[in-house]
Amino acid sequence: MIRKTRAIIFILCLISITAAAQSTYVGGLFPTIDHSGRLSKKWNYSIYYFAAFPLINLKKPDVSKDAYFNLLYFEQAVSYKLTDKLTLTGAYLYQRTNVIQSDFVNENRFYLQGTYKHSIKKINIKHRLRFDGRFIQNRITHESPFTDRLRYLIGIDFTIKNNIYFSGYEEAFFNTYSGASVIYGENWGYAGIGKKLNAINKIELGILYISWNTGGTNWFNQYYAQVTWINNIDFRKNKN
Repeated sequence: MIRKTRAIIFILCLISITAAAQSTYVGGLFPTIDHSGRLSKKWNYSIYYFAAFPLINLKKPDVSKDAYFNLLYFEQAVSYKLTDKLTLTGAYLYQRTNVIQSDFVNENRFYLQGTYKHSIKKINIKHRLRFDGRFIQNRITHESPFTDRLRYLIGIDFTIKNNIYFSGYEEAFFNTYSGASVIYGENWGYAGIGKKLNAINKIELGILYISWNTGGTNWFNQYYAQVTWINNIDFRKNKN
């Protein structure tokens, strides 16, 4: 089963790369903080922060020319555990692209999502459906019109040995607002290895693939080395 799952993740990533047509290909670093806390039997909170740094053009390597601060992301969420398998989440986030450049763009966003988890033997499987409500700054009009999209993620994780585990996911983004130039607008795929450091901390290292549709068959393809610090704290007084 583990071999089959690895094959599935590989095929999904390959499909994503193949579908990316012709355009820009960059590589870089993607540091991430993933913190969550258990407040009660039903309620949790989480914060998810990351930054994206494209460092090199993979077609024509030139670090000095292509390195820049592309993306800054701050997410704050609250979750309610409806059942042992189903969780509902609401969140607010702020995102900024081209962070320190003159053409930076600010985005304020909220999302509502449902996450369903189950297991097949020793493999944990996650399905996530998210609705994004987006307010993206227009640098010309100085307005932030509302747009929306749906996202579907399928992810897996399983223990490899002792405190070492595998984690991976594939997520597709679909624009749902009227007048969208493209429907399938974005794709994220990830595969990584993690280590449980102690009861509350983990560290993950993996490869993250992000592709944005920039018009027609043109895509902005990004390959990042992602390093993630994962921290979970249980604040419940009575954990039983």
